[in-house]
Amino acid sequence: MNKMNLTGCLILLLMVSGITAGHAQRNKGNTQQTLDWATDLVIDGRLDDWGDTLLYEHGSQGLQYQLKNDRDRLIVAMRVPDKEQQVRALSQGLSLMVNPQGKKREGPTVVFPVADRIAFRSIMSADNNDRPEDMRRGALQAIRAIYVLRFEGLLDGQISLDNTYGIEARAAIDSADALCVEIAVPLHQLSVSAETNSELAFNVKINGLIMSKNTGMSNGMRGRYPGYGYPYGYGYPYGYGQQTPSKPREEPGVWIVSPLAKE
Repeated sequence: MNKMNLTGCLILLLMVSGITAGHAQRNKGNTQQTLDWATDLVIDGRLDDWGDTLLYEHGSQGLQYQLKNDRDRLIVAMRVPDKEQQVRALSQGLSLMVNPQGKKREGPTVVFPVADRIAFRSIMSADNNDRPEDMRRGALQAIRAIYVLRFEGLLDGQISLDNTYGIEARAAIDSADALCVEIAVPLHQLSVSAETNSELAFNVKINGLIMSKNTGMSNGMRGRYPGYGYPYGYGYPYGYGQQTPSKPREEPGVWIVSPLAKE
C-alpha cells in the first residue's frame, strides 16, 4: 500500500470508526501463558526495556504482546508490525480487557490508541507547514485520550492522557517501523492486589469486526482503499457496504488466564 492510499484509508476510518469493545468470544487453542514480574518499566511506547522481543503473538492479527505486573500495576506491551493492521489500530485502538474472576468474559477494558479524527485532519492538512510525511506519526500526534469501559467508579468513555486514575498509555513507531503500545493499569482499579493468588483472565486484540466472505465494502470502495473489506470490516456499527443477513462478529482477541506474578 503506497503512502497516499495508506493516508486515505486512515482518514476514511477516522471519519466513520467507533469503539466496539464489547463481549470477547472464546479463542480456542490458546497456549498456557504466565505473567512476569515487571522491573523498572517506563510507560513511553518504547519497548527496549522489555528485552529482545515480546514473548507471545496473536497469530490471526500478527499482534505481538506480553503482560507483566509489579506490586502496583498491570502492564501490557503490544507491537504491530503490519502497516495495514497499524492503520486499523490507530483508527479503532488496541484493547486490554481484564476479568478479575478469571472468566473469559467482559471486564474492565482500556482502549488505546485512537487518533482524534478532527485533530488528525488538522495535522495532515496541506495548510499545516509542520505536516508530517508519515501519516502514522500524524495519527500519533492526534491522540487526545484513553478510552475506558466497565471500571468501577469510572464512567465509560474518554479520560485524559494525564489522568488522575493512574491509567497510563503511550504509543510510538520503533526503528523497525512497527507500532508499539504500552498500557499500565493500577491493580486497585481492577479490584485486585499483587497478593492475589487466584487466576485472572486477560484479553488483548486490535479492535475490529470480522466479516463473512461476502460482507464488506463494495468492489468500488475496495478498489479505492485496498486492504479493506474482506476479511475485516471497519467502522460503526458493522463496517461498510452491503452485508449478509448474519451479524458480523467482533474480533475475539486472545485470552490469557493466569495469576499475577510474584516478586
